[in-house]
Amino acid sequence: MLYNPISNYPDSIDPMIFFQDIDLTQAETMEAYDHLISQGRYSEASELISDQEGIHGFFSDYLNAIENRIHALQEHLLALAPKQPFVSSDNEPAADNQIIWI
Repeated sequence: MLYNPISNYPDSIDPMIFFQDIDLTQAETMEAYDHLISQGRYSEASELISDQEGIHGFFSDYLNAIENRIHALQEHLLALAPKQPFVSSDNEPAADNQIIWI
């Protein structure tokens, strides 16, 4: 597995995920992967790619990592106290109520 499927947010920022093209040493592996996908053998293709080093793409572990990061962000945002974004008023607010007047 190339990517950690568990998100660390909000305790820390998750590492960036980088992509790179394959080189000639990885072409055989990608051909085998594509062959398994074309046959509908998705689990075997996923296992084959998970065992490889240095092959990055839109594979199941990448998509799971993205989904879990989005879920962690949603949970964090839902746990925050709601804020009142603006107040419609013709009067300048008092200095003690922490409302910014524009």
